[in-house]
Amino acid sequence: MSSLINFLNPKLKPSVETDAVCEDGYTAANLVADDVEQLERGFMCFAVCKPPIEIVFDFPKAVDMKVIKLWPSCGALRSTAFELHGRHDGIWERVAFVRDLGRGVDSVTFCYQSDYNSRSSSNSEQSEKVFFFKSAHKILASTNSVKVVIRATERCPPVLRKVQMWGLPARSLDKADRELVKTIWSEISDPYGQRDAAQTPTGQRSPPRNVPELRDQSTLSIPEEFLDSITWELMIFPTVLPSGKVVDQSTIDKHAEEEAKWGRQPSDPFTGLEFNAQRKAILHLALKARIEKFLMENSEHFKAVPRSLGTSRQRRRHASQFASSTCQPGQISPAAGTYSALSNAYKQQQRKSRATATATSSSAASFGGSPHSPPAAKRARHSQHGSACATVTSATTSIDQAIQQALQKVTRFSQLPSNSSAGSGSSSAPPASCINCRSAQFGYEIRTCRHLVCRECLVLLSQDQQCVCKVFFRCADVERYHKLDP
Repeated sequence: MSSLINFLNPKLKPSVETDAVCEDGYTAANLVADDVEQLERGFMCFAVCKPPIEIVFDFPKAVDMKVIKLWPSCGALRSTAFELHGRHDGIWERVAFVRDLGRGVDSVTFCYQSDYNSRSSSNSEQSEKVFFFKSAHKILASTNSVKVVIRATERCPPVLRKVQMWGLPARSLDKADRELVKTIWSEISDPYGQRDAAQTPTGQRSPPRNVPELRDQSTLSIPEEFLDSITWELMIFPTVLPSGKVVDQSTIDKHAEEEAKWGRQPSDPFTGLEFNAQRKAILHLALKARIEKFLMENSEHFKAVPRSLGTSRQRRRHASQFASSTCQPGQISPAAGTYSALSNAYKQQQRKSRATATATSSSAASFGGSPHSPPAAKRARHSQHGSACATVTSATTSIDQAIQQALQKVTRFSQLPSNSSAGSGSSSAPPASCINCRSAQFGYEIRTCRHLVCRECLVLLSQDQQCVCKVFFRCADVERYHKLDP
């Protein structure tokens, strides 16, 4: 079975939408976000929302869906029942469901029973397997949309921490489109393009490694600490796992490939815990140096001993895996966000201000120079001092502009009213009180009629989905309103 593709990866341009009111910062867009911080937040509805809640995922190209994995909990909040629907000929049809998830279940994996292999799957109680219906194949074999319905929760608003949808390009696509999707995924899974081009020989368990071989007549015994804890082979890149075991990097790669076939993230082979920023594999440099020293001191027992273990391609690959993703000077990382851009702009303006202040001090010193200077020289110094002050003022103005531009990119915060609209007395600005109880403690805005409401009144108005002004609104039209002091 070939490796599957996670079609919810942001590089593949999926989209998601829901008509539910979400908590501030926990929208459905977090489930397909490119930013790591947003991706870890997950999806959470507003406190007054009740199941069922529908979340629709759309794909640019048709997908042959194989595995769908859901993480139902977000902190202490848990969703306990889900339904999956696929769109076939414009009609939504249910393909799987699960109910009454226990508190010990950390994730739910939906797959076909024919593809399920109990030996390759984890027997941990933290994961639950659910099989698609027998009729699901004709729906999911070529679909552009998948709908996740949260049917029940554990006395809390509907939540969904993470979603992954693994499959292959649909056979109904052109060959060029299928190859394009596979090429994009290969660049995502191997961004440095350093996988070995050679295919694995038939019947061989792993790609060949340049491991020094003992001579036939040699009686040298290799120390046990130099051997892989799983394959019992001499290690090239000894790596310490979070469980404390030491294995070769190639063993971790093969384990990750097997996990990816079932939509699981790379994990520790001994504990099954997924790798993250605090729990990850680390290259054992000291042990690697000791292995190389052992080989050099006993080189007569081996057929060939390289100067250092591993090819240059393998060394670059391992180094890139554990290197921190830094940006080149002058570039802004896509994950840096609005505030990093604002910080960089502020630092640039601060450097300019310091340079201008230095020039201003020097010009001020010359401005207070000899009283017998010619009038033309004094006028020139007056002009220099004025231009320096203007430069400082423009630098401050540009910082203010950078702040306003940053606030415009923060979609969940309301903007300050412009001076023009305030001066003209425009009636489009919302009143500074709740439309129902006239309280000044409002916190939400109905975008359909631009009226502000407090939380208690929003609960009452949401029952009929009608504002006090008789304008109907949907749950998705309500947005959190933040008052920004001028």
